[in-house]
Amino acid sequence: MNVRGVNAAKSILRNRSSSSKFGAFTSSQLHSTASAALPLKSYEEVQIPVPWGHISGKWWGRRDVTPVLGLHGFEDNAGTYDGLASLLDVPGFLALDAPGHGKSSHAPCGMAYTFIDFVIALRRVVQHYGWSKLSIIGHSFGSATTHIYSSLYPSNVDKFVSLDCARTLMALYPTRGKYGLSLLKKISEVTIKADRDVGKDPPAYTYENMVDAFCKATQDSVEKEHAGPLLQRGSMAHPQQPQNFYFSRDSKLRYGDFCRPNLETLQESAKNIKCHVLTVLGTQGFVNVLSDADAGKAYFHLEKLVEKSAASYSRVNVEGTHHVHLNNPERVAPHINKFLAQ
Repeated sequence: MNVRGVNAAKSILRNRSSSSKFGAFTSSQLHSTASAALPLKSYEEVQIPVPWGHISGKWWGRRDVTPVLGLHGFEDNAGTYDGLASLLDVPGFLALDAPGHGKSSHAPCGMAYTFIDFVIALRRVVQHYGWSKLSIIGHSFGSATTHIYSSLYPSNVDKFVSLDCARTLMALYPTRGKYGLSLLKKISEVTIKADRDVGKDPPAYTYENMVDAFCKATQDSVEKEHAGPLLQRGSMAHPQQPQNFYFSRDSKLRYGDFCRPNLETLQESAKNIKCHVLTVLGTQGFVNVLSDADAGKAYFHLEKLVEKSAASYSRVNVEGTHHVHLNNPERVAPHINKFLAQ
């Protein structure tokens, strides 16, 4: 990332509203809204009310249509689709922040996150707008959420684009003996600590250190020059050190188990997915570099079940990492546009 880009990103972060717990970007800060001829070049911030606060999103294009939905990966946010959104041949696109992520409200004190909470949150959004049929693009954890949602509400989903989601990993690893017990203990401790730390100053980072820490946590799947959209939405100016920043996502999300579905549940749910499905895999993504033989076999068995049940199924490989849609959206967009147009 060059000096000019770093300075611009710093300026955007520091100009975020200090009065809001979750921050507040305006569309004019990041994108020009002057051209009505290019509707997906601009977006509006939206908030969907939920009992514990709100779910936030970035609505690109027309508001009088059912948009294609975009669900991000674990500990990412709606900014993951900034590059892809402008390349989609659709009238409207709504990228959502999952609960505890981006600008969406955190879980209330005393409450932890479970996998089904994210499925329920998606259902709340759909019911809020009254959509009877929709298409969903899901990356990683967002794809896993869509997998379950599509099986629970098969008549509600027309098309499902899965971006590099090795969902069998989440089903296998947390259940393995001592590892599973250790993880459950960590989740318990982190949840309690997060509630105790409400009101305390979070760890502070320089922008450069934040980029390094974030990209390292993704195992360099996110390239540094493309981390900006995620950090702009997932961080804020530090309250005591305004020259520095902090990660604004809910710290309860640190360990991502939260009662995810086991392999048997995933397999049964695959049998009830009736929509059209496109799976996009990065050549250096989670699926294509699976080093665990059991997880690899389980993944492709699951995909076979989806292929058998779905209205149609296709799978493509594109050059790139787990975050290829963010780093190289121009490689992913043609496949998605062709699929959505069918």
